[in-house]
Amino acid sequence: MKQEYKFLKKHLIELKSTIENLEGTQWSLSFPVFLFNRSWFKLQKVSLYELAKELQPDNSQEAPELIQYQKLLDQGREPLFAIQECWHEFGIEDFYRSLRKTSEWNLKGNNGWTFKKYAELLIGYRKKIENTELSIPIIILGRNRKEDHQLEWVDEEFISELTIVD
Repeated sequence: MKQEYKFLKKHLIELKSTIENLEGTQWSLSFPVFLFNRSWFKLQKVSLYELAKELQPDNSQEAPELIQYQKLLDQGREPLFAIQECWHEFGIEDFYRSLRKTSEWNLKGNNGWTFKKYAELLIGYRKKIENTELSIPIIILGRNRKEDHQLEWVDEEFISELTIVD
């Protein structure tokens, strides 16, 4: 465990029972993911299917307009010329829509929860289950907009290292 987190006894019971219930189950989008809000000691269990709704990933940086713009900047193009090229290739409206979405996510804050991380969680989870490695993802939610969410995997070792508070 990267960091020591404190849990309540009822959380420990929920974590253990969820792992026991998954034993021998075939992987699906109904598999659970835990969300843990440390500030309120709230442990929430959602399915993989519900996760994208509950913890919406920021995919604004995946927009082809912004990828191309960043690529042009990396090649040494002046920002104004890079913008003009993107306007020509994608259209002014689409380019500015992508910029606006990125700006909104930056203001709102996403705690580092990107579409790439979401996809990695799905792929990693499936691999673990298919390799009969029984562990469940738990996302430790950031306490403020600047603190990233942390992904941990609940297994027997994780449970044995938990700090339980009353």
